Amino acid sequence: MTTRLGNRPCSVADVVSRFARQKKFMSEATYGHVFARKVTELSGDDVKMDVTEEVLIALKRRKIISGRRMVELLAQHQREIRG
Repeated sequence: MTTRLGNRPCSVADVVSRFARQKKFMSEATYGHVFARKVTELSGDDVKMDVTEEVLIALKRRKIISGRRMVELLAQHQREIRG
């Protein structure tokens, strides 16, 4: 997502953050989240999602974006944060 805001390109994190702020959108931890975190912890893995990833998944869960769009945005976000 390389749209521009002024002179700088907007990242997925910027767009998602702005959307969440404007719509007062919050991702909610469900029983599934708690269970998945505990299983991950018990298996010895160290998997942490950032706020952008959590919001994108919540948007998909609430059917605000499609699964395909969520995957596209998550992939773009990963490319952006990995450099």
